[in-house]
Amino acid sequence: MQFRGRVSSHSSSENFDEASPTGGYVAEGFEPVAHAFQASILSGEALGAACTIIHHGETLVDLHGGWKDTSRSNRWNESDIALVYSLTKGLTGMAAAVAVSRGLFSYDEPVADIWPEFAAHGKGAVTVGEALSEQAGLAAIDFKLTLDNIGDEEAICAAIAAQKPNWTPGDYSGNHAYTLGWIASELIHRRDPAGRRLPQFFAEEIAGPLGQDVFVGLPDTFDRSRIARIDGFGMADLFIHHTTMPWPLTFEMCLPETLAFRTLNNPLVLAGPGALDNEAFWRVGQGAAGGMASARGLAALYYAFAEGGEKLGVTPEVMATLSKGHSYPCKGLKDQVLTADMYYSYGFEKPFSEWEYARTHSAFGSFAVGGSLAFCDPEDGLAYAWITNKLGTGKWDDPREKLVRDAFYACLENRS
Repeated sequence: MQFRGRVSSHSSSENFDEASPTGGYVAEGFEPVAHAFQASILSGEALGAACTIIHHGETLVDLHGGWKDTSRSNRWNESDIALVYSLTKGLTGMAAAVAVSRGLFSYDEPVADIWPEFAAHGKGAVTVGEALSEQAGLAAIDFKLTLDNIGDEEAICAAIAAQKPNWTPGDYSGNHAYTLGWIASELIHRRDPAGRRLPQFFAEEIAGPLGQDVFVGLPDTFDRSRIARIDGFGMADLFIHHTTMPWPLTFEMCLPETLAFRTLNNPLVLAGPGALDNEAFWRVGQGAAGGMASARGLAALYYAFAEGGEKLGVTPEVMATLSKGHSYPCKGLKDQVLTADMYYSYGFEKPFSEWEYARTHSAFGSFAVGGSLAFCDPEDGLAYAWITNKLGTGKWDDPREKLVRDAFYACLENRS
């Protein structure tokens, strides 16, 4: 059924109701998902958003709506993309899974066997799996990042290798807000016969073969008019419009000596995540926060994993590893940066007792600052992506996104 402000059996998905600038498609029986999606657009809680959900090969939801920028003169169209921040980590996790499946390295291999300089300051025993599961203690680095040097992977990776860890590796995990991407890129670069870094490897081995508008490093040829611009928030908004962000994290992000500040404000320095939505950052291909994607593209990539990974050459052994998840840190799940529990695993986040975002624990995906979420659930045969360009001030379970996800699962249960 086409959807344009109301569920309809006719008319193009690109025909918008003037009073309700939303469009797209929902399968019969999933009309409540369209209404939930529309609610955040009509309320103004979301400037623009898009959502695509695929289940057992059927696209049950494909919605888009709202506006591409704060002028509210350019509507969000079905194939538009946006900066997706930490949803990029899931893309990096996909690239690592392909690299492991190709035999470039293994999850159990010490990083230092691939990258000898990484062994500095007691990091010699850290495995690839631990590093990708954000347990290596490299959330904050002393290297001062700027938009001018953030593309200098050689210098940044040298700084990461020489960095004293923020905690004893393996004891804890913590949000490697930027460093995860560079660590994965260096591992791929050192073992790939062609010497590719993450942006090229991802484009040629994942997004390209699947024909999807998902980028880690936006090419010059991409039409910039198809980019939905970010409406961000500043530090004051975390207090004025506080929602589900842990209060300890909110305060620590204002104190320069804390791990949260050193991790999350390098290179932002209190400007807020919206400051990254610029041409220079789009081009860089930062593998933890710089991805550009459509909801359709994200769902298609995750569905390749939901159906077993064969299209990308991901082996059954790697799929089983991703579905099972990495072992917890020795001292529990409390994220040393975000100050709340989080289960990081091989570049993704997994469901756990405090955040059951999918129906089964085989799921893996990533959430992002501002509320976006993308994941697959191999046991359930499901791929899900919800993205927005108006950044909320919560952690996971953004109310705008969760309303859609809850409506979808309720409809799915009724259909079963």
